[in-house]
Amino acid sequence: MERKPKVTQQAVDAACEELHQAGKNASVNAVIAITGGSFSTVGAMVKTWRAEQEKKAAPAIEMPESITNAMYQATAVVWEAAASLANERIERVRTEAQDALEKSRSELSEYMDAIANLEQQLEKNQKSLASAEKRLSMTASEIAQLNTHKISLETRLADRDSELKQLREDYKKLQAELIAIAKTGKDKH
Repeated sequence: MERKPKVTQQAVDAACEELHQAGKNASVNAVIAITGGSFSTVGAMVKTWRAEQEKKAAPAIEMPESITNAMYQATAVVWEAAASLANERIERVRTEAQDALEKSRSELSEYMDAIANLEQQLEKNQKSLASAEKRLSMTASEIAQLNTHKISLETRLADRDSELKQLREDYKKLQAELIAIAKTGKDKH
């Protein structure tokens, strides 16, 4: 297995300069993509290059204390204004959230009332249904009894019809016998 050559500080510096000139961030991963090497090795070298760049960019003259104080005061004013705007926005968002929460609670209360009403209506309907089912059961029982009674009456009626028919036949026989007896008695006299 062939070993890769070690990365040098010069190679890392050149890669960092190349990236910086191209307007890109001289990140460890970007430098490794150009030079190769490990994250720990190249990372330390990139850190060294950045330190050198900061030394080069350091101002040659020191700012007077009055300017530094004015900058601090301006920064404090800007910070105070930004904090005030942020607080106003936070308060507005908090108020809107509170309003939305109140509206949601109100809607929830309305829905809960509607559910309670529906549950009461359901309970009434269930009681009405139970009562109707009881009446239906009683009516069905009465109908069954009436049907039994009807069948009994129809049977008795059929029996009576049969008896009546028999009685008519007997009546006709008796009438015929009476006529025959009356004729025979007339003939004897």
